[in-house]
Amino acid sequence: MSTTRRWRPLLATALLLATAAALPTGAWAASVQPTTFSGNFTSCDDLPGVATWAGLGGSTGSAPVNGQSYNLGAPGQTITFNYTPADQSKFIGFTSTVPMDYIVVKGGNAYNVFHYDPAALSDINLFAPINSSGEPAGVSHVVFCFLPKPSGEKTATASWKRYTDWQIEKTVTPESIVMFDGDSHQVEYTVTATPTTRGMYRVAGAITVKDPFGFGWKTTAVVDTMQFNNSATQFQLSWTSQGGDTDTLACVKPAANPDKIILTCDYAFDLSSNTHPFLLNASGGVNAAGITSERNGGTYTFVASAAFSIPANPAESYGDTFVIDDSMLPGDPNHSFSLGNGPYVWTYPRPSPFVCGADEGQHNNTATGTWSTSASTNATASDSAMVTVACRTVAISKTAQTRYDRDYAWAPDKHVVVSPADAKVVGMQGCLPDPIASGIYAGNFLCDDVDVLLNVGGNYETVYRLAATRSTESESGFAVSGSIMVTWPADATPQFSPADPSDTLHFAGGGTQSVSPTCDPQGATSLNCTYDAALSGKLEGYNEASIQRVLKCYDAAGNASDCGFTSYTSNQAALVYGSPNVETDACVQVSDLFNGIPGLNLGDTFGWQVSPLMCSSFAQYVTGDINPDPGIVNSLDLFAAWILPSQTGPGNTCEFMVPNLLTLATDNGVNKSDEAVITVSVPELCANSGCTYTQGYWKTHSKYGPAPYDATWAAIGEDTLFFASGQTWYKVFWTPPKGGNAYYILAHQYMAARLNAEAGAGAPSNVQAAIAEATAWFIGRSTTAPKGAARDTAIRLAGILGAYNEGTTGPGHCSVSPATVIDGGGNS
Repeated sequence: MSTTRRWRPLLATALLLATAAALPTGAWAASVQPTTFSGNFTSCDDLPGVATWAGLGGSTGSAPVNGQSYNLGAPGQTITFNYTPADQSKFIGFTSTVPMDYIVVKGGNAYNVFHYDPAALSDINLFAPINSSGEPAGVSHVVFCFLPKPSGEKTATASWKRYTDWQIEKTVTPESIVMFDGDSHQVEYTVTATPTTRGMYRVAGAITVKDPFGFGWKTTAVVDTMQFNNSATQFQLSWTSQGGDTDTLACVKPAANPDKIILTCDYAFDLSSNTHPFLLNASGGVNAAGITSERNGGTYTFVASAAFSIPANPAESYGDTFVIDDSMLPGDPNHSFSLGNGPYVWTYPRPSPFVCGADEGQHNNTATGTWSTSASTNATASDSAMVTVACRTVAISKTAQTRYDRDYAWAPDKHVVVSPADAKVVGMQGCLPDPIASGIYAGNFLCDDVDVLLNVGGNYETVYRLAATRSTESESGFAVSGSIMVTWPADATPQFSPADPSDTLHFAGGGTQSVSPTCDPQGATSLNCTYDAALSGKLEGYNEASIQRVLKCYDAAGNASDCGFTSYTSNQAALVYGSPNVETDACVQVSDLFNGIPGLNLGDTFGWQVSPLMCSSFAQYVTGDINPDPGIVNSLDLFAAWILPSQTGPGNTCEFMVPNLLTLATDNGVNKSDEAVITVSVPELCANSGCTYTQGYWKTHSKYGPAPYDATWAAIGEDTLFFASGQTWYKVFWTPPKGGNAYYILAHQYMAARLNAEAGAGAPSNVQAAIAEATAWFIGRSTTAPKGAARDTAIRLAGILGAYNEGTTGPGHCSVSPATVIDGGGNS
């Protein structure tokens, strides 16, 4: 075999067609139609229309033996010829490691040129021109011509890693619980895990470009394209020899080497099934590198491809196990899921049920799952479920209203208010021992029977105290009644056993009494009961009710079972006794009868209603005109003139009695009364001397008041000048003895003694002498305070006359009503 190694551009093959002959058809056809030329053909330089062949080639020299191979000039590069069928020599085919551009078959006196564009690695049914027999001539020899091109090799290895991420969802049944205190409720938690698996796929390998014949090729670009067998999506990496662009392939041009390698590239496609889900179902694919090479301005592009298969099992796998730790459960872990072993659901109860009282409120529970993300790292996912426990309670309250009947007793009390001096007249007989403590009559006494001493024409302004004391005579009909109210919220329904509450009276002195309430049917939110019980007396204590509820234990589905009892106790409703419900004689009509006994005197007789309805103990003072009608006078004053003529004169008492009767009219028709009697004495009418008044009386009973006018003043006259004082009698009376001025001290007692004498009061001789001496003392004397003997005389005389005026000596002191004292400015 000879080879030609010369290069020039290829000429158009159209020149060969000029000598073309008719070609066989049918079974004789090769993959291309030959062009037939006459004559001999020995080397590639004889190619018609080509002139000098720029590539390489060779000749078999003679007809090849079937299966004979020929070296193409580079290690490992060969072309092999085979007859088809093997037992003939007219039809031949070839298989080459390098693509052939021309195959020339010589036979007889002509040859056929088979031109491959693009160059071919094999063909069959090649033949020589047809001879006179009408069939192809036998093959005499074969010439093969090829332009040496760069070659490419490619490896592709697929591997993948599996990553499983997990999501977790935690739920609880039920989420919200409403129950009564003491009840319990179980819950059931469910953890659902959801795995999401992704594959990280890698297709990697090397691209090797060779110039096997050292023909001077240089690779300028590589585009590596990968496509999986279940998707039209293509993935590319690229490299170019020019600088300044972006390469995604790592390619290297090695130095000259025996293997004629002119470029090596390493590549790796890393893809995730998250982005490309079809990868999960791909079993393999093809990776093809498009390689562009240049030589002397010419360009050649070819493809090197490699198929790859995805292994059934991943090289590494992470997240195959999902381990769960529950914050509520002891120990760690509490459960685990294995990938592929679904469903991934774990259901479990709370270690202990929720109990109202201890577990009210919100209870959050978290489940945390952990899985591996690499050989040394883990990831976690958590989810929580919350249970809200609302506790309800039963409230029981009760009321207690006592009732009873009361009958009152009344005690009337009638007294006369008298001065201490008049109380002494009777030796305090019939008088209360202690004086009045407060009020306008403080210091005076209360007496049943009083003796009053008056002069002729005198009067006494009587003051009565009307009083009555109400007390309880008896009480009966004691009982207690009320309501029992059991309530609860509308979102819960209790079961009571027994259905009705129990009710018990507790008494202060010990002992109890059961009460049977009457209850309405149980409502949606309440149970209403009433009760009524008789009591043996006015017993202190309280009433207390209670009700018993059945405890409920609920499973997670809400099914309840009885699991005991609990009791609720009401407030202690005190047995408080207020006003009775029925009162007898609670109020009375109060009336008073003045001087109501005929024949005792000639004075006015009348009665009046003190109160139409008096409902409590009372005490009040009455005096003067007690009739509110201004046109009617009902005076309580006593007058000396009321004495009957038959009661006067020597040998008679000169006395008369004035009774006063206080009467209480009760509901049951029984009247209760109390009487006070005043005995009036007018001793002057029985040949005895009259009585005396103090200087305070005369001072206030002038025509200038303030007390009622005493006509005795007319005998002297209030405006009469008092000796050489330059003042009237009235003015001297109202001039206080400043600094103990003895002039006025004696003047006050002197004027009172003179008026007492004018009123008819007899005077002892020493009093008469004192009046005469005092008269002489005042003549010609000014009101200047006396001194020495003059003062001593005045003080001595004032003492004698004062004792007479006050009743210590002489006929005695006239009775003066406390009212008169008050009206007169406090002087008697």
